[in-house]
Amino acid sequence: MNTENRYPVTASLFMLREIKNRQEKVNRGHQLLKRKAEALRLRGRQATTELAAIQGILGNTLREAYISLAAVKFTNGESNALVLENIGEAQIRVQRVPENISGVPTASLQIIEDMTVNDSLRYAGLGAGGHRTAETKKTFKKAIELLIKFASLRNTCLLLDQAVKSTLRKVNGIEKVIMPKLRNTESYILTEMDEREREELYRLKMVKAKKNFSQTLSKIKSAKKSVCDNSIVPPASPKESFESLAKIWPCTLMSSTTVSAGDFKPVCYPHNWEDEDLLF
Repeated sequence: MNTENRYPVTASLFMLREIKNRQEKVNRGHQLLKRKAEALRLRGRQATTELAAIQGILGNTLREAYISLAAVKFTNGESNALVLENIGEAQIRVQRVPENISGVPTASLQIIEDMTVNDSLRYAGLGAGGHRTAETKKTFKKAIELLIKFASLRNTCLLLDQAVKSTLRKVNGIEKVIMPKLRNTESYILTEMDEREREELYRLKMVKAKKNFSQTLSKIKSAKKSVCDNSIVPPASPKESFESLAKIWPCTLMSSTTVSAGDFKPVCYPHNWEDEDLLF
């Protein structure tokens, strides 16, 4: 197996347990990240819908405000110098309120209207065009409120878009890199452990076969020694010698004998005997 697609670990039960625990944690984190991405997408779609609605209203409001401003200029003449000279404290202020959307820190802009501040232009238009001046002030006030909401929603949409992209990168990294590596590592450990088990079984079989062979060899040597001790009285015939030999080495390949023309010939000879083991 390619070592680039798995983690460099040793094949053991401890590492197999660790890999399985890591897989469980990675799967849990993967599910949580997917849920976070879905929640951020839902909140982003809501913010985008509100932003599109406010953008449409803001265009009409700004158009009406500048049309009313042109009407005031037509009625009262140029009043920019008067407005600039009488600038005081702002009646509308903006407060930054932190929010947390599915673990993503964002900030919304809240409008605070201070009614205690004196309006320096409250008597503007008393000579002529006072009604149009009041309408212009209301229209621009509404446009400012819409601009603040628009800026707040736009900032939220940008932050949520970046958060969704980073979360999806994490999800794809887990799916394409981390999880395949963990699966390959687990299969590698299982394969190595199976191979070691087969090797151990084969080794035990060879040890047992060698032990049985040594026991059989010791029995044959002891039997040969007893035959040599009893070789003073020879057997009466080749058939009796063959029967005594069959008692020493029982062989499945050996069957009944036939005697033709006075010669003893077995049907099959033990092919696995060495020359020093033959007694005839």
